[in-house]
Amino acid sequence: MGFQSLNHILSSLKIIERSPAQQDFQKLREYWEEVLGAMASQTQPLYIERGVLYVATSSAALSQELSFRVPQLLPKLNHFLSIPLDNIRFSAAQWHTHFPLSQDNQTEKNDWQQHPSMIPQLTKTSLVDTTPTNQNPQTTFPNWAKAIQKRSQGLPLCPQCQSPTPPGEIQRWSVCAICATKLMDN
Repeated sequence: MGFQSLNHILSSLKIIERSPAQQDFQKLREYWEEVLGAMASQTQPLYIERGVLYVATSSAALSQELSFRVPQLLPKLNHFLSIPLDNIRFSAAQWHTHFPLSQDNQTEKNDWQQHPSMIPQLTKTSLVDTTPTNQNPQTTFPNWAKAIQKRSQGLPLCPQCQSPTPPGEIQRWSVCAICATKLMDN
């Protein structure tokens, strides 16, 4: 059995004595999915302060959409509460601090790591930073070009344009992504 927070254990044992406001918040959380429907999975009620319910959302667009629905949501939520809410504030700002990588976000992260244009992990010796710290405009471009050249050593060449290409691109399109795009346009 994994570690669980004390509040989680006590709430499952029903030992905590709750204030009316805490009881209302608990009721609100129980009926949240029923009131919000499909959007409930992308939202999470955080707390109630001075009659205002604060809710974290997974995106700013969803926050804005739900803000327009506050007049319809308030009566539905107040139906379950002993102390009525005056307003609801939606914000995406606290989503990632309270709910870091959900399963969907983790899948997106893994999908990006599997993208054909990703260059395989470099060895520890090639990760040593050789970029000078005090660069001036005259040396910046040559240093960048050397770093790119060093990174692309050992990459297979595109059969069409002969430029170093991530192996995933050649496996997927038989050429680099730029040549693949040109071939699709023709």
